[in-house]
Amino acid sequence: MATTQTFVPNQLYDMPLADLQPDPNQPRKYLDPVALDELTASVKEHSVIAPITFRVENGICYIVAGERRCIAARKAGLATIPAVYTDNPRYEEISITENTIRADLTAMEEAEALDRLQKSKSYKQEDLARIMGKSVTTISQTLSLNRLPEAIRDECRKDPVVPKRVLIEIAVKKQERSMLKAYEAYKASVNPEKKEKTGSGVTLVQGALKAMQAAQKKIEALNAGDLSQEEKDELTPALNGIKGVVETILAAIAEPATKKKKTLA
Repeated sequence: MATTQTFVPNQLYDMPLADLQPDPNQPRKYLDPVALDELTASVKEHSVIAPITFRVENGICYIVAGERRCIAARKAGLATIPAVYTDNPRYEEISITENTIRADLTAMEEAEALDRLQKSKSYKQEDLARIMGKSVTTISQTLSLNRLPEAIRDECRKDPVVPKRVLIEIAVKKQERSMLKAYEAYKASVNPEKKEKTGSGVTLVQGALKAMQAAQKKIEALNAGDLSQEEKDELTPALNGIKGVVETILAAIAEPATKKKKTLA
């Protein structure tokens, strides 16, 4: 609903939440559900302490900074929220800076927001560095994340866990295939449980097969008649140990088939 109210810049208002709309250029696309629940609980207890910032365009009030607080306030059952009006034409910079300072953006959200700002304002990386209070190198590295394949960007936009430094290292690679391979390798390295389920069983079997084949050749090369009594005494318990392990594994392998036959009978 369009508003006809006149707002004074930098003045605090008690704004109806129903009148506030999310900004289509909001840099943050991901909301941590756990953190949002915690914020909602805090709002229920203490209400909204820090006011949000909003702007007006064509009679519509858009949230510049504080969308997460608005959502929490709605979930907490509030009807209004403290809000400061801004008429600053550089509201995109305010939004990105505020979200970055509050660590509300994932690395991918920050990279895409900076890319939009750079293109919409024809900014140089030096301009972005000055606005964000960061070095040109940092800005350049952040923007490089936009080179990542779409599949990685889509996943990381919603996942704040993937470190920015890891994504920067992947983005340096020249080919998309190399980036995807490096990203999959990173995920496998930080998720050993998944790696174990998908690949470790095969790896263990293959490793055991190779070891058994090598051991078999060495055992077959032995001539029992040429062994000394001392060597026989050393070899006998070792062979019995291997025999016991093999028999146990064979029994375990055969057990499911035996049970299945009994069940069908």
